[in-house]
Amino acid sequence: MSQKTEQIPSLVIVSGLSGAGKSIAINALEDMSYYCIDNLPLELVEDAVSYFITNDLHHSRLALGMDVRSSDFVERFMALRDRLKKKIQLSVLFVTASDEALATRFSTNRRRHPLHQESGELIAAIRREAQALAPMIDEAEVVFDTTAWSPHYLMRQVEKHYGDGVMGRSLFVTVTSFGFKHGALKPADSIYDVRCLKNPHFEPSLKPRTGLEKDVSDYVFSDPHAGDLLDKLIDLHKFLLPCYYDEGKHYFSIGIGCTGGQHRSVALAEKLAFALADLSLPNIYVSVSHRDL
Repeated sequence: MSQKTEQIPSLVIVSGLSGAGKSIAINALEDMSYYCIDNLPLELVEDAVSYFITNDLHHSRLALGMDVRSSDFVERFMALRDRLKKKIQLSVLFVTASDEALATRFSTNRRRHPLHQESGELIAAIRREAQALAPMIDEAEVVFDTTAWSPHYLMRQVEKHYGDGVMGRSLFVTVTSFGFKHGALKPADSIYDVRCLKNPHFEPSLKPRTGLEKDVSDYVFSDPHAGDLLDKLIDLHKFLLPCYYDEGKHYFSIGIGCTGGQHRSVALAEKLAFALADLSLPNIYVSVSHRDL
């Protein structure tokens, strides 16, 4: 791919066979901070692109989803593409799949093919659309055959081609302390109960203070189990977080709970968040919060 410039936003036009994954590709681009418009009529594309170029929409890239709605779609699209290339850096992504795979997807999802009414049978509609859009395959910069692909795999391929490592997909991890007596943390992807550790609540000088303070944290970690637990949680999430990232997850919440959410959970959450951030896992960003302080 050619280098994008700050002055000229890039445009990705996503088209392809119905059921091949156009919406999934659009969603992947949106997750990478593209400004996305799906099913935009050809007649409105140039106005939309001009508006995008001349207005500050807080996005540097635009993605448009298009599919066949008329017999002269391809001819009109090619002429439009040539005009757009004079205004903006353009890439066409075309998604396709086998007739059998598309028929299975429509049957499984119980959706009507957009050309079903004109063609009568599902397979006939699929083949009619494939024939109409065939010239676009040779003209597209990127072609994905999704016959054997899962939705997650398609999203990863879109990210590989159009992500730049800065605006690309990220996993945002939040480590949150809480107290069980105030209710379990919701929502949370994983919760760890640290009520097994030494409790500063029973030390008069520490009771009114919080796990954010060094004396309280030191007291909690004077329990040898605290350090062991922290090490195990670090190792576990060093393994898990990249796995969740690869599966396409964008947010992951870790709950650390003690009785009141003031001492033990706070101290452990602080150290866990710092340690996970210090790992500098690619595209994974860690923050910490304390629900009950």
